[in-house]
Amino acid sequence: MYNTDEYIKLIKDRLSPYRFHHSVCVAEKARELAVRHGVDAEKAYVAGILHDVTKETDYDIQRELIEKYETMTLLEINNKKVYHQMSGAAFVQSELGITDSDIINGIRYHTTGRENMTLFEMIIYLADFTSADRDYPDVDVMRQKTDDGLLDGMLYSLSYTITSIVKQGRQIHPDTINCYNDCLSRKARN
Repeated sequence: MYNTDEYIKLIKDRLSPYRFHHSVCVAEKARELAVRHGVDAEKAYVAGILHDVTKETDYDIQRELIEKYETMTLLEINNKKVYHQMSGAAFVQSELGITDSDIINGIRYHTTGRENMTLFEMIIYLADFTSADRDYPDVDVMRQKTDDGLLDGMLYSLSYTITSIVKQGRQIHPDTINCYNDCLSRKARN
């Protein structure tokens, strides 16, 4: 259904060797999590391979691409760390003709998360956080939490992210806060 070989060639041409390797690792982790949780593994692999497709694209070009599909908030304009998730979602639609909302939203929210994340979106978010190439402090704890359950992984990763952003004195995207609160509510219901 998807031309995975074409997408791999595309990102290899667009990204540095480091970022290409990371994308392959995320795709493999996304496929693994998808199989474990009964989600379409091929689609998860595609979203994983493409999740950083615009990560190394000039910010002005990313912003132009984003603004063809959505209005950016002032916080988003001033936080270039979220550009690639937004421009990546726009790129796969405009340049690759992908219309599958799972893939688009998996890419769109893989950095910030959002309230009411689908199982597929959580898988892409967590695959990015726990892929084999990751080596940040607590990555083994993060992997274990994700193995325990996607909500456990989400809560741990969101706590990690929010704490890190606060320590850096940066603004927290409202989607991240809403995602954290939503995951807490979901966990309480389980």
